[in-house]
Amino acid sequence: MTLRHAPLLLVLLAAVGACAPRRPHAVVGLLEDGVAAFAAQHPLAAGEAMRVDEVARTPAASYHVVQARGAESPHRHLVHDLTVHVLSGGGVLVLARRRVTLRAGDVVLIARGVTHWFTPGGREPAVALAVFTPPLDGPDAVPVDVDSAGDGG
Repeated sequence: MTLRHAPLLLVLLAAVGACAPRRPHAVVGLLEDGVAAFAAQHPLAAGEAMRVDEVARTPAASYHVVQARGAESPHRHLVHDLTVHVLSGGGVLVLARRRVTLRAGDVVLIARGVTHWFTPGGREPAVALAVFTPPLDGPDAVPVDVDSAGDGG
């Protein structure tokens, strides 16, 4: 390669760099030190089956860190869709009578009105990021008797 080709090479490198995928920005807020640090700063009380901490809110959604040591009761949400991203641990989610094993990294979408409940597995509590759409503004967990709920959905 000669020096007369250098400008062409620089133009090609710039063009390739401009086409390279852009790394997305991430805002981690209260989780910037990691899930374990958050759980240590917001521990489940002795005998407490579940702890829910709201960590962010937008006009469209509210974001909550959920720590689960014990099983939920069957319920549904009448007003909110729910997205759950398992951050650590895992367990079994029953979703409209279908059993789904979840572990860290898994994501599940639960439409409003669908009966569900989660039972953590393992020694450590399961930790998840739960996103309610629209934002959770009050209790919206309606208990369900799965024995008389028909299809459970």
